[in-house]
Amino acid sequence: MEKATAARFFGQAAIWGASFTFIKFALQDFSPNQLVLFRLILGAVTLAAIILFTGRSFKLSGTAWFHVAVSSIFANVVPYLLLSFGEQHTSAGLAGVLIGGTPLVTLFISTLALRAEPATPRKVTGFFLGFLGVALVVSPWKVEGSSLLGALACFGAAASYAVGYAYVSRFLSPLKLDPITLGANQLISAAVLLGLALPFFAWPAIETVSVIPLLSLLYLGVLASGFANILYFRLIQDVGAATASAVDYVVPVFAVLFGAVLLLEPLSWNVILGGAVILIGMAIAEGRIGSSSLSPASSGKANKS
Repeated sequence: MEKATAARFFGQAAIWGASFTFIKFALQDFSPNQLVLFRLILGAVTLAAIILFTGRSFKLSGTAWFHVAVSSIFANVVPYLLLSFGEQHTSAGLAGVLIGGTPLVTLFISTLALRAEPATPRKVTGFFLGFLGVALVVSPWKVEGSSLLGALACFGAAASYAVGYAYVSRFLSPLKLDPITLGANQLISAAVLLGLALPFFAWPAIETVSVIPLLSLLYLGVLASGFANILYFRLIQDVGAATASAVDYVVPVFAVLFGAVLLLEPLSWNVILGGAVILIGMAIAEGRIGSSSLSPASSGKANKS
C-alpha cells in the first residue's frame, strides 16, 4: 500500500470511527430515519458542490446509474438505518467494533464473487488476526444481554457494508469513474430511495434542535458521508474490495477512543492490546511482515494483492 493510499485508508478510518460518537449525539434530537435522511442529503449536497466548483460532470451511463443505485442500498441506506437504530441500544464503541466484522465478510464474498481478489493464505491469516484484535477491543464478555438487539443491528450493518464493497469492486471500479462523481450520485440515489420509503417509517416531530446534535449531524453529513465517500470509492479502485474493507479493522479503535474522550465511555487495557493486534494483522495481510512464510509470492509482489 503506497503512502498516499495509506493516508486515505487511515483518514477514512478516523472519520468513520468518530461518526459513532456523533451518531450518539445526533440521536438526542433526531430519530434514526430522520438522522439518516438528513445525513444523506447533506453528503449529497457537499459532493454536488464540489462537482460544480471543480467543473466535473454528474453524468453517468444508464448501466452505471443502475449499479450506483444498487450499491447505495447496501453501502448507505441499510447500514445507516441499522447503525442509527443499533446505537439506541448499545454503546458507540461497541457499535464501531461490530463493524470490524466487515472485512472478514467482504473477504468471503470477494473470494466467491471476485476472481481477481482470491483469499491468499497471507490475507486470510492477517484478516483473522485483525478480527481477533477486534474481539479484544470489544470484550464481548462485558456486553450485557440488553444490548443484544442493538449489537445484532450493528453487525447487520457490517454485513451490508461488505456486500457494498464487493458490489462496487465488481461492477463500478472497472468503469474507472471519478470517485467524486460516483460518491455524489450514490448519495443522491440513497437519499431518493430512502425518501420513497418514508411513508413506511415513523416520522416524529422535531420539537427542538440543540447545538451539539446539529453539529453532529453536520459532521455525519459533510465528512462521514460526503468526503468519506470519496475515499471509499478511491480505496476500492486502488486496492480492491477486500483490502479496502480492512479499514473497518481500524475504525473500532478510533470509535472506542472517541467514545472514551467525548462520551466518557470506559477505556481499558484490551483496547490498546487489541489495536496493536489489528495493526499486526493488517501488516501481515499487506505483506509488510511474514510474507515469505505465508505466501508463495515474492516480497516484491506482496503489496499488489
